[in-house]
Amino acid sequence: MLIKIYGSAIFGVSAQTITIEVNIDTGGVGYHLVGLPDNAIKESSYRISAALKNVGFKIPGKKITINMAPADLRKEGAAYDLSIAMGILVASDQIVAEDIKD
Repeated sequence: MLIKIYGSAIFGVSAQTITIEVNIDTGGVGYHLVGLPDNAIKESSYRISAALKNVGFKIPGKKITINMAPADLRKEGAAYDLSIAMGILVASDQIVAEDIKD
């Protein structure tokens, strides 16, 4: 299931909308981030997994692909963890959030 969520990034004094698309598929196991993430975002899988486990949810044992657009902007820091976690929960049917894209 493909879920689309929005976040934001600060570049100087302006904000840029970041679209975060989470897709969970049965074609294997893995956690793939695309869209020019830095090391802090690549390590988000560990933070998100621990946070979800501590509140009674889980990372599904399936192939998770996370696209962060626009791809030409470097994404930095842990500011996207909540958006990614929410996308994983909705895409894996652990929570219901029909209007999450809004």
